[in-house]
Amino acid sequence: MSSTRDEDAKNHRLFDLRTVERNIKKGLITRKDYEKYLKSLPDVAALVAPPEEDLDDGADDDDMDDDDEDDDMTSPESPASA
Repeated sequence: MSSTRDEDAKNHRLFDLRTVERNIKKGLITRKDYEKYLKSLPDVAALVAPPEEDLDDGADDDDMDDDDEDDDMTSPESPASA
């Protein structure tokens, strides 16, 4: 039973977006095989959560200090060239 699962995983890797062009060039799969695979995938658009309406609520969620963002590259000890 696990060999079927292993074969399924191997087949899915052949169609992985990152490697599919290479696999087509190598002749491991054809363009028609890839198109057939894409059509066989379920439509999961209804499962996607809608984006939040107000993403900018004014909260500072990053871990950076606001003072660090505007600092220039000169240190307080070294005077800027005059």
